[in-house]
Amino acid sequence: MFTRLAKILSCDIDEGNLPLRTEQIRARLHSYPLMIAGQVLIALLLVALMRDKVAYDVLLAWAGVLFAALGVEIYYVRRNAAATRNLAECRLWRTRLIGFVIIVGAIWGAGGIVLFVPDDLAYQALLICVFLGVAAGAATTNPVFPPALTIFISLLIAPLLLINLAVGDSTHVILSAMLGVYLAYLLNTGRSLARIFELAMRRTFENEQLVSQLTEEKQSAEQANQMKSRFLAAASHDLRQPIHALTLYVESLRNHVQGMQGEALHGKVAHSVEVLGSMLDVLLDVSRLDVGIIQPSYERFPMQPLLNSLYQDFSVLTQEKGVHLEVMACDEHVFSDRVLLERVLRNLLSNALHHTEQGTISLISKPVAQGVELTVCDTGSGITPEHLPHIFEEYYQIGNQHRDRRKGMGMGLAIVKRLNQLLGYQLQVSSTPGAGSCFVMVVPQRTQEQSPVRLWSA
Repeated sequence: MFTRLAKILSCDIDEGNLPLRTEQIRARLHSYPLMIAGQVLIALLLVALMRDKVAYDVLLAWAGVLFAALGVEIYYVRRNAAATRNLAECRLWRTRLIGFVIIVGAIWGAGGIVLFVPDDLAYQALLICVFLGVAAGAATTNPVFPPALTIFISLLIAPLLLINLAVGDSTHVILSAMLGVYLAYLLNTGRSLARIFELAMRRTFENEQLVSQLTEEKQSAEQANQMKSRFLAAASHDLRQPIHALTLYVESLRNHVQGMQGEALHGKVAHSVEVLGSMLDVLLDVSRLDVGIIQPSYERFPMQPLLNSLYQDFSVLTQEKGVHLEVMACDEHVFSDRVLLERVLRNLLSNALHHTEQGTISLISKPVAQGVELTVCDTGSGITPEHLPHIFEEYYQIGNQHRDRRKGMGMGLAIVKRLNQLLGYQLQVSSTPGAGSCFVMVVPQRTQEQSPVRLWSA
């Protein structure tokens, strides 16, 4: 018993458990207003209950001492509640709280003696009920600060237990035994609640540490990715130069290749170099977008020449594949970056062509209240709902688990997403599996002009 009390009174706060002990102390301080109000109310009702059985001056003395002690507690709590910022302040508050609990618990325990009415079992039973209620309330409040639980409940019930035991008759001996059982039960329950509270706080701290660790690791990964992107962007010219030279060398070898086997080998080499150059161009473009080297150069220009150029470039490809290409444009002017907007539309058309084996690909522009709406639709394979949220992710390809480079790298729509974010446009996607997909965005314009519609089709 004395060993346990010494352990309770000793200062067990160190750097290792400081966050946990700090939260326990703060929780205890936070519960003070309700706890003090409850004790004051119960004490007033107890005085009113005992006014005809206990000397008036005894009641006033006991209540006055209790209220004075509670007042000192409130004073210190209100004045120094924020002083839990470091190890020294938390150790000081732990000492104060244990001191407060000893004083107030002793005053309540003394009340069990001075308010005990000899030869009146009814009032004794009422006193016991009041004290058991106070003890039960302490058991549900004090687990946030375990030392208070053991000290207060023990000081509260032990004197009442001893005075019943001192009466000596069988009834009071039984009451004393019952108080002892109740005391043991409350202490055990309180310790269980304290363990649950401490475990919950430990889990909270562990989760916060995990979140902090994950945040740091994410930031490190993002910094590493930024460094990689900066390197690729800075070395863009140096990396493209050897590929360009290799392309020229392969083309120069064409006149020196003899035989069908040589020509076939030359064709494979040329194709590999072309794929390598295309992959490098995509990666370097993504890197330049990631590090912010590419910045929009806004200007006001008409949409018709841009869409006409796209029609000329893609009509040959669609005819070779047996797909109908339809372009409808109005002579509206937009305010955007001509080169970046063209890149967005080219990637969307390339994506549509890649996923459309038959039917129609359409590129339509029309004036709307916010500007010019651009729509790229196809009658291709479409996108299932589970794939739709991922189509703008890097290297994400539907139906290319073996990473066949002839089907691209899965970077076209990722670049579209980056370019739209750079330009500040919202891109909406809708798709029906087996029926095709539509990509819609609105490009702003400085002025709204109405003009006739032009139509090309192939």
